[in-house]
Amino acid sequence: MSEQNQTAVNAEELYEKQYIPKVHRIGTASMLLILVLSFVPAVYFSFFKGLNPGMQVIAKAAATMIGLEIFTWILEPTLYFPMLGITGSYISFVAGNITNMRVPAATAAQTAVDAKVGTHKAEFAGVLGIISSVVVNFIVLIIVVAFGSLIISVLPQAITDALNYALPSVYGALLVTFIVRLKR
Repeated sequence: MSEQNQTAVNAEELYEKQYIPKVHRIGTASMLLILVLSFVPAVYFSFFKGLNPGMQVIAKAAATMIGLEIFTWILEPTLYFPMLGITGSYISFVAGNITNMRVPAATAAQTAVDAKVGTHKAEFAGVLGIISSVVVNFIVLIIVVAFGSLIISVLPQAITDALNYALPSVYGALLVTFIVRLKR
């Protein structure tokens, strides 16, 4: 066996026996931690602040959300996995905004290095693209949170007046989305 073939075999063995098990261990632990942490606010308000709406309301809300999202929970991982790979899927489902940010970032990175979908090269390029999008997203978020008041204070009055319509617009867009989903 040539030295180049031996290197490729060693790389594949490292990928399968060391990299992938670590990715699954860290990814699963992260997802479980986030699952538990997502219930912390509800538990806090329900048990420590006494703001419990009752099990019937909670069950109805849960049933509604499950009914609306069950297909998304099945389809999104299936559709996005070939583009994102194992590591990219874990990162993307934790970071969110998969369709608008993570998939385009992964695709752009894969295209930049001319990687074919389904290869290790494509997976690593996609992961670097996803990580880059998460870092940029985080930096922009920090800037907006830290300097948001300053930014708003220098905007013209017409724009700050228009910002009063932002929240109702978001709620309207969400309402339309849910109505469309219910009609299906």
